[in-house]
Amino acid sequence: MTEILLVLLAYLCGSIPFAYLIARARGVDIFTVGTGNPGAANVFRSVGRGAGILALACDLLKGALPVAAAQLAGASHWWAYAAGLAALVGHWYPLFLRFRGGAGLATTIGVGFALMPLPALVGALPAAAFLAWKRNTGNAAGIGFAVFFVAALLLRQPVPLALAIAILPALALLRDRVLPKVGAGR
Repeated sequence: MTEILLVLLAYLCGSIPFAYLIARARGVDIFTVGTGNPGAANVFRSVGRGAGILALACDLLKGALPVAAAQLAGASHWWAYAAGLAALVGHWYPLFLRFRGGAGLATTIGVGFALMPLPALVGALPAAAFLAWKRNTGNAAGIGFAVFFVAALLLRQPVPLALAIAILPALALLRDRVLPKVGAGR
C-alpha cells in the first residue's frame, strides 16, 4: 500500500509544471513561444538561459525526488522505477495544466540519476558535449542513455533495470512526436 501511495504522489510531483511557472513568472506564456512545449528546453530557448537552467534543475529533481523517496521508504528498485515513471507521466500529462505537458527528457534524466547515479553520470558527459555542439536535445538524450546503458552493463548493474531506464527517453520522444497531444488548444 505504501508503494502505491508513493507512485500516486510521484505523479503529483511530476505534474508540477515548473517550466510553465518559471516562464509565467517572467511574463511569458510558454505555450505561445518557441515549440509551445512546456519543458526546460523551450524555456531555455524562448525565455532565457537562467530561466532554462532553473527549469532544467526543477524537472531533473521532479524525476529524481520520487525515486529517492521510494528508495528511502524501502521500496524495491522496481517500485522506485515505478515512482520515476509516474513522475514522467505526470510531466507528460500534468493535472495542473489540463494534461498539457512537455516531452520529459529532463525528468527521465532525473530518474536515471536517482536509480543508477554512476552510469547516469557517465552517460551525461557525452550527452552534454553533443548538446553543446549540435543543440539537439533529442539526439543528446539518445546518446546519453545509450552510453548510460553500456556503462550500466560494464558496471554490472541489473540489466533489466538498466534497460528499463534506457528506454525512458525513447518513450518521451515517442510521446512527444508521435502520439496525439492532449488538452485544449493543441
